[in-house]
Amino acid sequence: MKKAFLLLSIIALITSCKNDSKSQNSLDNEIEKETAALTIAQHLAENAGISNWDNVEEIKFSFNVGKDGRTVLTRNWKWNPNTDSVQLIALGDTINYNRNSKLDSIQASTDRGFINDVYWLIPEFKLVWDEGTEITEKKSQIAPISKEKLDMITILYNNEGGYTPGDAYDIYYDKDHKFKEWAYRSKNDSVITMATTFKEYKTIEGITIATDHLTPDGFTRINFTDIEIIKKK
Repeated sequence: MKKAFLLLSIIALITSCKNDSKSQNSLDNEIEKETAALTIAQHLAENAGISNWDNVEEIKFSFNVGKDGRTVLTRNWKWNPNTDSVQLIALGDTINYNRNSKLDSIQASTDRGFINDVYWLIPEFKLVWDEGTEITEKKSQIAPISKEKLDMITILYNNEGGYTPGDAYDIYYDKDHKFKEWAYRSKNDSVITMATTFKEYKTIEGITIATDHLTPDGFTRINFTDIEIIKKK
């Protein structure tokens, strides 16, 4: 009788272990599925070096707009992301402000330019930083400029808050999770407002940035110069 009871106990223990193993495997599979489901945006951000962002003390860069081969606009920025203090030097003027403080009309106008220029600088990070967005993904889409088949991720901003509510960006990326081109659609219109390439990538202190963007007709060029990233000591 004791032997029979012991045998039953062992069988029950083995069965329990198997069930636990199945439960653990099931849990692992669910975690894996959840991770895979949310990683496209994260992969794109990681590929651009978002894991190194916490080490950044200050970033400086010049945002340049060219038309027909001539530079028509240059904005020189200095930004401390830890304090959110910003400095703009443009057209002979210097404007300093802190994004955590109440902004006057000049500072608010300056901040619109800052948000725009940072979006061009590190759009991969905005995919995971920005709130009030809806992200969708599609495989093997025809890119608007190269006409290549590339995977696409779209970020759509809701109609509340921010400087450009309701806008959408279709971002086309390659198998290495690197941006190749994007299409901006104002107010989520079906017609593309502006499309550009992503070229001339440079990695500075672990942050990878596309420094050159060109419209399909080659008339408009947006590029970055004088990029400097200062790490925390």
